[in-house]
Amino acid sequence: MMTRAAWVGVLVGVVILGAGWWWLYGRAQQELPETDTAMESPDPALPTDKVLEPETEPAISHPMPEPEAGGPVLPELEDSDEEAMGELRTLFGAAPVEAVLVPREIIRRIVLAVDSLDREPLPLWLRPVRRVPGKFDVHSEADAMSIDAANSARYAPLVTMVERVDMQQLAAAYRRFYPLFQDAYDRLGNPRTRYFNDRLIAIIDHLLATPVVSEPIALARPKVVYVFADPELEELSSGQKAMLRIGRENAAKLQARMREFRSAIVVRPQG
Repeated sequence: MMTRAAWVGVLVGVVILGAGWWWLYGRAQQELPETDTAMESPDPALPTDKVLEPETEPAISHPMPEPEAGGPVLPELEDSDEEAMGELRTLFGAAPVEAVLVPREIIRRIVLAVDSLDREPLPLWLRPVRRVPGKFDVHSEADAMSIDAANSARYAPLVTMVERVDMQQLAAAYRRFYPLFQDAYDRLGNPRTRYFNDRLIAIIDHLLATPVVSEPIALARPKVVYVFADPELEELSSGQKAMLRIGRENAAKLQARMREFRSAIVVRPQG
């Protein structure tokens, strides 16, 4: 099922992890069509922390560099909003960040969003991004329905911002804030992997593997909400559905930036 709110990420996102990547991914997850009556909760608390101890510590595939000795001291996760939002404003600009992001518990929201991109979408009140302006448009002709080509224009300004961001600076910000992302991820108690950077890489690879589909993409409406008419597409994750919904051209641009970001945060072995 497509949910009306699903446009995070997508660069993760796209992509505002590590300071800005999940921002776009949050958008992507926020926009797959739900019912028109879906509302955000006013200010609910995020899920209770639940750290699980695995029987065997999973191996780390993509380790992050250790913080430099004598470097800037990070705040605690609970007190990190001001510094994290400041970093995002520097990377993407103050006005876009204020218009797009939910400034409360931003790192935890980003981690939740990234972790959900290969599954069902997050509830609106947990997402790091606000709703995308405008309405999801459906093209109807006779008894056939499809995603209207005009929808892709709604995402173009955000895609342009992601194209313009310096990926090396974004990766540097991610590395700096990584201990806080790891802290937030630990509190999820995710049994699949205990290392957030491994999870992020897996999500990027998952989004890069989104199938290429001929447009326009056919829809069906068996009840209230729209779904993909192709059952195989309907079975895709929330992140891959978002990549389809933003349009092939936008998706290709975001995927190119995802590859750059992935390359920047994967430490190559020496020698």
